[in-house]
Amino acid sequence: MDNKAIAKIRALAESGDCSGNTAEEIFARCYNAAQKTLGITPFDEQIAAAISLSDGRLVQMQTGEGKTLCAVFAACREALNGGNVHILTFNDYLARRDCEWMKPIYDEMGVSVGYITEKTERAERKELYKKQVLYITAKEAGFDYLRDFVCFDTEEMVFPERLNMAVVDEADSILIDEARIPLVIAGDMTVKEDGGTAEVYKKIAGFTDSDFEYDEESRNVYLTDEGADKAEEIFGQDMYSEAGAPLLAKVCACLKARHILKEDKDYIVKDGRILLIDEFTGRTAEGRVFPGELQTAAEAKHGLKITSRGRIMGNIALQYFARLYPKIAGMTGTAESAAEEFSKLYALDIDVIPTHLPCQREDKPLELYYDGEEKRRAIIAAISEAAAAQRPVLVGTESIDESESIAGELRGKGIECSVLNAKNDTEEAGIIARAGEKGAVTISTNMAGRGVDIKLGGEDCREKDFVTSAGGLLVLATSMRESSRITKQLRGRAGRQGDVGESRFFAALDDEIMKRLDLKSLVSGRHYPAEKTSGRLEDKTLLKEAERIQRISEGNTCDERANLMKYTMIGEKHRELTFRRRKTLLDGSYNSEMWQQNATEEYERAAEKFGAKPLQALQNRVLAALLNEFWCDYLDYTAYLREGIHLTQIAGRNPAEEYNIACEEYYDSAAAAIPDRMAEKLKEVLKCSDLSEYKIAVPARTYTYLLNDMGEEFKARPILLSVFSDESEVGTEQPEKEQGEKKGFFRSLFGKK
Repeated sequence: MDNKAIAKIRALAESGDCSGNTAEEIFARCYNAAQKTLGITPFDEQIAAAISLSDGRLVQMQTGEGKTLCAVFAACREALNGGNVHILTFNDYLARRDCEWMKPIYDEMGVSVGYITEKTERAERKELYKKQVLYITAKEAGFDYLRDFVCFDTEEMVFPERLNMAVVDEADSILIDEARIPLVIAGDMTVKEDGGTAEVYKKIAGFTDSDFEYDEESRNVYLTDEGADKAEEIFGQDMYSEAGAPLLAKVCACLKARHILKEDKDYIVKDGRILLIDEFTGRTAEGRVFPGELQTAAEAKHGLKITSRGRIMGNIALQYFARLYPKIAGMTGTAESAAEEFSKLYALDIDVIPTHLPCQREDKPLELYYDGEEKRRAIIAAISEAAAAQRPVLVGTESIDESESIAGELRGKGIECSVLNAKNDTEEAGIIARAGEKGAVTISTNMAGRGVDIKLGGEDCREKDFVTSAGGLLVLATSMRESSRITKQLRGRAGRQGDVGESRFFAALDDEIMKRLDLKSLVSGRHYPAEKTSGRLEDKTLLKEAERIQRISEGNTCDERANLMKYTMIGEKHRELTFRRRKTLLDGSYNSEMWQQNATEEYERAAEKFGAKPLQALQNRVLAALLNEFWCDYLDYTAYLREGIHLTQIAGRNPAEEYNIACEEYYDSAAAAIPDRMAEKLKEVLKCSDLSEYKIAVPARTYTYLLNDMGEEFKARPILLSVFSDESEVGTEQPEKEQGEKKGFFRSLFGKK
């Protein structure tokens, strides 16, 4: 902490000599505004965090330390120096709450502020984006950016042309956990529909485990030889021919939906819709869908209406959207463990802000049990003991099914509890706010209620003394998490602002993560129990390796994100080029001359018939529409490419290199064809008696959603690889003489589009 700067800000605030626009003077005025309007006196730690945010850094602050106020200081400094700030929140509730809560300070500072949620009408958004400070979720801002790509009138565009600064709340979730999730805009265009998913789902009902294999690492389903034969007999088509590829994708998706996807773990069914469950938060991921054919296969599984996804017209992953902002700052309770990723992906350095009061929470070491039955017995006992003492308990579970099962068992013992999971997350804030009340037992999935404080004794702290004497909030986690950040987030729900509290974490040898990462192989035989053991396992070597499982999982997910970037960066380059050119066509800063240069005779006839000026305006709009078609084709091609690019490993090629070469080739060749396509459009224009008769092909409607994209295709490893090459040879550098053969190999594998 820069104590000298903090002291100067306090001195300026007390003297009132702070009318200028230096950082210290603006912060001093914010300090006074917080006292005057909200009755809040900012801590030194909050001022230190505000300084870091203002300097474009990532601050780590514990739960309840007042991050919301820190963002106001940084936003006001940027706004009063001519910038605009987007405060990207975790959800719509927090965007609205934080804006309304902090608005009196902004008003006192003379800074305009507003918020946008999913329900904000598009007509209102353009004016709201003009506010100096805007509270909005990252996904809503990203969707507005994509919606502008399908507009044909600059007046309809709402997203700012010039971005300045983003302050990202819950930065670990938005910039790391959800970074690779693509935001998608799709449109109902005139395209060939292949349909039939529901029929395929019915026909694969007789498939057994011997007909397909499920690869845990890539989370993909593959037909065995026996399964392929059965599919070809049922559908009368060669599954591995070019024509059979779409059917094969449907069959594999239906098998995955039927046998692998679990209701109440991977998704829930609500109001006739499939709602995905976020693997990190345990909450429904609003608007997100499974990729490819898997969404419609899941709908077919439950006899729901097969929803049209339309044709994807644009997409952008959150990590790339965030990087559109020239200046990024962020705040979260858990940043240190992802410091390397924050640095690599966003060039963000981390400042760890100390707590205002010493933390009194007691974090107990991992409690490991032989199996789920033994673990469950210990969890119920711990909750029952706390409930008997009327000590509040917050239980973090891994799935909806587990949360409801534990709640049912507790109620059977006469212990009342509140359940917060993906099925009732509209009540989230209220349930979490009451979780610190005397005797409260709250069962939730993972990190429900982020951004909402749990105050001991309830929201009014009326029974704080009793709850404190009982030991404060007890946080229990029912399994090992994929990331230590989730563990720390859960622990951080207790011990707010110097409160007493306790956290306990439970795991079992048969937990999914322990089996998937094969804990048994990490431990020598004498340390791993040979038979069922009651009670806690105390072997220190076993406990040490069990905790290492989490670090292995973190390393894997970090590698996956880095690997996915190798494939997606080329698309981001092409997207930026395409989006920028389209915008210049519509705002008048660039005029297309394709008709003049590539269809001279037709252009002269058209100019004489319709007039050069109106014809030029039409040409720009026609090219803008053609760029939409061009981009749709590009996205279709890259999606198709992803399905098979792993096969290049068979020839010892680097799939990421091959993918980038292919994308570049396709983009260039498709772009080269645009003048000819434009010439064809001009011929259609000439058939009209008036320009108003010519109708540009635009989507009948557009809609947005998120893909649950984990880059699974890129992790796929062909079975033939183990036959044709040693694993050590895959992905290694090839001799220089072979480098020039890459394009040829790629063409022979996939053919020309």
